[in-house]
Amino acid sequence: MNPLARTLNETLEGTSAYVLLSSYGRHMFTPKGIIAQSAEAKQKAHAINATIGIATAEGLPMFLPAIRSRFSPDVSLGDVFPYAPTMGLPELRKLWKEDLINKNPSLQGKSFSLPLVVSGLTHAISSIGSLFIDEGDTVLMPDYYWDNYSMVLEEQRRANIVLFSFYDEQGGFNLKGLDAVLADHAGKKVILLLNFPNNPTGYTPTTVEAAGITDILVRHAERGTTILAMIDDAYFGLVYEDGVERQSLFAYLVDAHENILAVKGDAATKELMVWGFRTGFITYGCKGMSEAQYDALLQKTGGAVRGTVSCSPTVSQAFIRDALKNPETATQRENNVKPLRERYMAMKAAIARQKPTDILIPLSFNSGYFMSFRFTGKAEKLRLHLLENYGIGTIALQEVLLRIAYSSVDVALIPLLVDTLYKAAAEVMDKG
Repeated sequence: MNPLARTLNETLEGTSAYVLLSSYGRHMFTPKGIIAQSAEAKQKAHAINATIGIATAEGLPMFLPAIRSRFSPDVSLGDVFPYAPTMGLPELRKLWKEDLINKNPSLQGKSFSLPLVVSGLTHAISSIGSLFIDEGDTVLMPDYYWDNYSMVLEEQRRANIVLFSFYDEQGGFNLKGLDAVLADHAGKKVILLLNFPNNPTGYTPTTVEAAGITDILVRHAERGTTILAMIDDAYFGLVYEDGVERQSLFAYLVDAHENILAVKGDAATKELMVWGFRTGFITYGCKGMSEAQYDALLQKTGGAVRGTVSCSPTVSQAFIRDALKNPETATQRENNVKPLRERYMAMKAAIARQKPTDILIPLSFNSGYFMSFRFTGKAEKLRLHLLENYGIGTIALQEVLLRIAYSSVDVALIPLLVDTLYKAAAEVMDKG
C-alpha cells in the first residue's frame, strides 16, 4: 500500500467512513505527482514554469482561432483551455457549498465537507461505488430506480442489489419496507441508495416521510449497523406540491449518527439546466468527523477522479461558477421551473379526467421530470404501439412500467398525450 494511502487510512480510523471503505478505497490517495507539483509551481515558479503539459505562448494557453471564435471575447483563455484542478475549481467548490446551505437551511452550522467536482451524476455514483463497494457487497434501494444504477453497481462494481417496494399501500414512500430491509442486514456494512425526486416515478417523500426515513436510519445505526447513505439529488429542487420535502435528505443525515456516512451526489445538470456541461459534485457528511478526516476522504475521492477522468472540464466549471455569482441566476432558474410546474399540473389534471382502469395505473408523483404508469401487459408492447401507430415516444422499464418525461412535452400537448396513452393501452390489451 502506498504510504500516502496508509496515512489517509490512519486519519480515518475510528470513523464509519473507514469501516465502509472498499479495498480500492483503502488503497486510494491523491498522488503528489504531475498535478500536485504543477499546482505548487503555479504558486511559486515566477521565473519559468516547465511543469504541466500544455502549450503556452507568453504565459497564456495556445488555442485554435476556430475554437476561440465560438466564445465571447470577454471569456478569458484561462476559463476555457487549461486543465482544472483534479478536485475542481476552488471558487466553484466554495460557491456550491454556500448554495447547498442556501437551498437546505438545516445545513446551517453543521459540519460537512467541501464539495468535490466530478463529471456529472453518473461519475459521482461510479466514484462513490468504487470507494465503498467491494464485489459481493449489498446495495439496498427501492424497486423503482434509474436503470444506470444496474450498469454502475451490478456490472461495474459487481454489487448485490437488494430491492424493497418503493410505495406503501397508500401510495406514499414505503417506510416499513425500508425498516424491514435494514433489519435483514442488521449489524453489517450497509449501502443504501435513495434518489428524490425519483427517476422514474417522480415522487419525493413528504416532510413527515423524510423525518421517518431519518428516524429509521438512526435507529438502525444505534443498533450497530454502519450505513453509507448515498443520496442522488439529480433532480433536486423540482418540487411542485405543499407538504413535500424541499430539502435534501443529506441535510437530515449529515449529523444524524456516527454510524451514518451521508454522501450527496448532485449536479448543475438539472439545477442549472446545463445537461451537456457534465459537472457534478460529491459531498460528505458524518456526525463527529473532523475537518482533517473530511480532507482525507476528499483526498481518496480525488485519487479516484485522477485515476479515471483526471479532471472535469474547465469551461463548464467556469461558466457554472460565474452563474452562481450572478444575482439574477435564481430568478432565471425559477422562470424555467414555472413551465415544468405547469406541465406537472396539466399531467395531473389530464390523468384525473380519465376513467379509472386496472389496465393503466398512474403511480404517485409530485416532483421532478417524470411520472410512470404501471401497465397490466408488457410495457415494451405499449411503447412500440405508441411509437409506431401514434408517433409518441415513451420509455418502457422493468417489464410493466411506462415512463413519461412530461418535462419535455409542451403543456398544450399533454391532454392529447394522456388521452392517447389510455387509448393505446386498451388497444394493446384487446390485441392480447
